[in-house]
Amino acid sequence: MHRRRFIRNSSLALLGAYATPQALLAAVRYPYHGRIADYKPHQIIEPGLKVVKLETFVTGGIGVVRVTTDNGKIGMGQMSTYDADISAMVLHKKLAKFVLGKDPADIDHIVDNCIERNLKYPWSFVCRALAGIDTALWDLYGKLLDKPVYELLGAKHGPFPIYGSSMSRQIKPKDEAERLLSLREKHGYRAFKFRIGRRNGHNQDAWPGRTEAIVPTVRKALGDKTTLLVDANSCYTPDKAIEVAKLLADNNIAQLEEPCPYWELEWTKKVTDTIKTPVSGGEQDNDLAQWRRMIKMRAVDILQPDICYIGGLTRALRVAQMAAEYNMPVIPHSANLSMVTIFSLHMMKAIPNAGDYVEFSIETKGIRKQADLLYTPHLKVADGKARLSAEPGWGVNINDDWLKSAAYQVSEFKS
Repeated sequence: MHRRRFIRNSSLALLGAYATPQALLAAVRYPYHGRIADYKPHQIIEPGLKVVKLETFVTGGIGVVRVTTDNGKIGMGQMSTYDADISAMVLHKKLAKFVLGKDPADIDHIVDNCIERNLKYPWSFVCRALAGIDTALWDLYGKLLDKPVYELLGAKHGPFPIYGSSMSRQIKPKDEAERLLSLREKHGYRAFKFRIGRRNGHNQDAWPGRTEAIVPTVRKALGDKTTLLVDANSCYTPDKAIEVAKLLADNNIAQLEEPCPYWELEWTKKVTDTIKTPVSGGEQDNDLAQWRRMIKMRAVDILQPDICYIGGLTRALRVAQMAAEYNMPVIPHSANLSMVTIFSLHMMKAIPNAGDYVEFSIETKGIRKQADLLYTPHLKVADGKARLSAEPGWGVNINDDWLKSAAYQVSEFKS
């Protein structure tokens, strides 16, 4: 036994000394940064270019990234919303040096290197900033090849179903029901999501009795032909979530999102294994190893990566690939109408395990109001579906006036 162990350890040591990192990883079959066993790195454009400039533009909660290559071509992306000024600072201080001078064709290496080289600063704002770089590179690919991103991923043009997503816990049950009914009649929505409980609520409601009132009120107003989903935003312990789920089942609710504090995977799995209503989650998670654990243990039924929280399209696609191996559907979190909803629509058109619809905010204030000035053309909803532009890249133009009014920073390559 000692001899076998010595031979095995010596062989691995020799492999580590002489093999490339890729060969070593293949030898131990480590699921590197969420890569499945037969993962194929993205090779969308031919090598040969160089990233020479990274620019950020921030207004309110929205931050845009512009990537420029040495042939003068550009791509536009977006960092995660909320505290975008912090994400921009992180991009220039912690990420730009690992992107400038690199070949944009090697997006997998760029994305992984930005994570690994920030070993001491894992996840949240690193990923939020990285999303802007990653999505700008995908836009660059589309513009270089004169194709929309979904086509680069193998999908075809056409509308995709959406669900109307309410963000409000202040709205009264009767008013919420009337709002959703009006939107259904105007835009043909066939599904809606609304809020129950309280965010990180420790089993408390937004106000006493709200959940018990809003679930049957909305169901009665919209009838049985409209699909209804609810979001608890980490409100409940497992026992309370299971109790609330009885109300949901009685009212034919199709999906319960994030019933327990999202970091408590075992709590969420207990709920998933106990109740009849499908459980969804994952929007907050940006560690691909955590995603692998979540998927393998089936902590939820439906997976909801947020493309901007997780670090961009490249990493979100890895979640979809891991999920596909377990026959699990993916419905990205896209709770505002900045570019994250556009990113999600492109992704959902292309992945084989796409869920039934894309999240589409129905709010008209906050980020939505800012997003109205951010880009054109705006997404239009008809017959409960949204249709993407067929223009190259993400298919939208960032408005010059918005860019001129934004706080500006730049990092440039110095040869």
